[in-house]
Amino acid sequence: MLRRTAVACLLAFASASLAQQAAEERPKSLFETTSPEVFVTVTEHATGAEIVEITPKAMVYPREALQAQAERLAAELSQRPRGLQLQSVDIDGSGKPEMRFLRATFAVDGLIERNPLRLRLTPIVRAFAQGDPAAFPRVLSVLFQGEVPDQRTIRRFRSSSVRVEALFHEDPRAIEYRIRIERPEPQAISIPDRAVDPPASAPTATGPRRSGLWLVVSFVIAAGAAAGALVYSLVLRRPTKRG
Repeated sequence: MLRRTAVACLLAFASASLAQQAAEERPKSLFETTSPEVFVTVTEHATGAEIVEITPKAMVYPREALQAQAERLAAELSQRPRGLQLQSVDIDGSGKPEMRFLRATFAVDGLIERNPLRLRLTPIVRAFAQGDPAAFPRVLSVLFQGEVPDQRTIRRFRSSSVRVEALFHEDPRAIEYRIRIERPEPQAISIPDRAVDPPASAPTATGPRRSGLWLVVSFVIAAGAAAGALVYSLVLRRPTKRG
C-alpha cells in the first residue's frame, strides 16, 4: 500500500514538473512582451466602406512617412485612400504640445469581408514593412472595431516574416491584433484571412478577457509612458460607426 502511494506521489510530482516546464517553455504572448509603435483602427461604415485611422505613438513622426503608409495600404487593395486627412490630434483635450499626436484618417474597401468574416491583415502590415527606415514600426496594434470572431478567425499566426496574435474585447467590442514584423520584406508577408481548421479553444478565448481600464494599465506597464497609454485608450474607446 505504501509503495503504491509513493509511486502515485512520484507520478503526480513528475506530471506537475512536466506541466511547469511546458509552461516555462511556452513563449509569452505578444500582448505581454511588446508595446505597439503604431495603432491602426478599422471601422466598417454604414455605407460598407472601412474607415481607417493610423495613429503613431511617437509624438514626433514624419508627416510624409505617415501619408506614404496610408497610400501604400490603399495601394495594396488596388485603391487610392479616399478622403485622406492628416491632422494633429489633442489626445486629452489639454492643449499641451506633448499630448498631441499625428493621425491619418481615410476610407478604403476590402479590409473586412462578410459571410464568412475575413479580416485582411496582409495589406495593413505590408504598408508598414517598407519605406522610410526612420518610420518603420516593428510592432503594430490593429483594432477591428465592433467585430466578433468566429471559429475560423485568425487567432495566432507565425512565419519567418511576421508574428500575429489576436485578442477579443467585449467592452467595447473589438478584435485586436498585436503584430510584430520580423523582416521588413513586404512581398514575403502573407497572413491568412481565415484559419484552415478551427482552433480548439472557444471562439472568444484568444486571450484573457480584460476591461478597458486593465488594458490601459497593462499598456502603461509595458510601454512605460503615460502618453502611450492615452493613445491606446483613445484607440480602444472610440465609438463604432455602424448604421
